[in-house]
Amino acid sequence: MKFSRFTADRDNQRNEIYFMRIAVGGLVLALLANAGAALTVAGSERTILVPPDIHTSFWVSGQKVSTEYLQEMAYWYAGLALNITPHIADYQKNQFLKYAAPSEYGRLQAEFGVRAEFIRKNNASTQFSTQAMTVDENAMKVALSGVLQTWVSDKKAAEKQTAYVVGFRYLNGRLHVSEFKETSDQDPFGAASSAAMPVASGGAAIPR
Repeated sequence: MKFSRFTADRDNQRNEIYFMRIAVGGLVLALLANAGAALTVAGSERTILVPPDIHTSFWVSGQKVSTEYLQEMAYWYAGLALNITPHIADYQKNQFLKYAAPSEYGRLQAEFGVRAEFIRKNNASTQFSTQAMTVDENAMKVALSGVLQTWVSDKKAAEKQTAYVVGFRYLNGRLHVSEFKETSDQDPFGAASSAAMPVASGGAAIPR
């Protein structure tokens, strides 16, 4: 009787040990599968970001930014710089510089300041109508082609077909503007120019 009970207890202990070994093995396999999955997606995470004005969704992955995101932000920056009146010049300058790349802040501040002063001094306003956008995703640049109109009070002073390039840098999970200059339809990214022109060069001269 005692021997039967002993063998039964021994068998139960063996079964418990066997079950525990299977459970531990299953946990180890699950951990390995989890680690493998994490390694597979490492560096390929996509973060959905939202621009000041939402027109479409976009993503960033590592140090890459989607074409849609570049287009949205380039369109917004061009609006701040080119759709401007004396009353909102300072506000739009501050909004533009809020997203400026730290290393380019001083230059962009000076360029935008020149244009804002031109607008206030001449009581002028400008409006840029974008007709086409070309994106260089690797260089993180967007060329916008369209018509720039310059107004004095309620009278149109000038209208011209032109292009602008907006350059970006992606730093610390945020897209910063690093370049804004006038180019041309023949050279939309300004590759033929070694130095950026001031933002103010985009404004037409006001007739005296």
